[in-house]
Amino acid sequence: PAPQPVQVRKEASGMVYVEGGSFKMGSNDGGEDEKPIRDVHIAAFWISKYPITQKDWRNMMGNDSASYIDDDLPVVNVNWFEAVEYCNNRSYREGLKPCYNGTGQSITCNWYANGYRLPTEAEWEFAARGGIVSKGYRYSGSNDLNAVAWCDRTSGDRPHRVGGKPANELGIHDMSGNVLEWCWDWYGRDYYSKSNQYNPNGPQNGEYRVLRGGSWSDYGFRYCRVANRYANDPLSVYDCVGFRVVRASV
Repeated sequence: PAPQPVQVRKEASGMVYVEGGSFKMGSNDGGEDEKPIRDVHIAAFWISKYPITQKDWRNMMGNDSASYIDDDLPVVNVNWFEAVEYCNNRSYREGLKPCYNGTGQSITCNWYANGYRLPTEAEWEFAARGGIVSKGYRYSGSNDLNAVAWCDRTSGDRPHRVGGKPANELGIHDMSGNVLEWCWDWYGRDYYSKSNQYNPNGPQNGEYRVLRGGSWSDYGFRYCRVANRYANDPLSVYDCVGFRVVRASV
């Protein structure tokens, strides 16, 4: 199992504290890769309140990658490796210990480091569901898709400024719709039947990385569900794919 960080709460700007706890991960309402539903235990962590914005990206990376230009729109057209680079750059700039080492297929994560990283798939779903105060919604914050998600029905075929829809139970926005979000994990279709229960962080290797959350261009009833899983080439870039970051509670 991945190491369990010491749960010491320290304030983190622009982020929401997710208290550690247990939840039932997966669903019987989607694809076979969402089964079996199983109990998962997650250590406390911080997660960004919104997806990383164009302003966040430009201030850290010095360039723009957007199809639509607006400081408060989520950054898009960022591949998995670029998201990892952002995390390490931000850690260095803020005097934190970077989480990632290595390059290409050999990138590893130091789970004890106090810097920024991508959420694991399990952390992402736990946060999207509302953590230990979850009300069991189908989407992040509601059973009413239109209330919380920018998707094919509501988006007008474009991304929207972050925070434009209500937050979920934890105060986190845009976890259903707007942009898909990179997670750390390699994708494993049958991983749920094999994974450990404590802080699972995905298969040891693979071809694709996990994306979560659905996007402004997706059929929301299916793809914006909190349990829905995507898999994509980590080198791929799309105008409906971005990311958010987490920090261990250390």
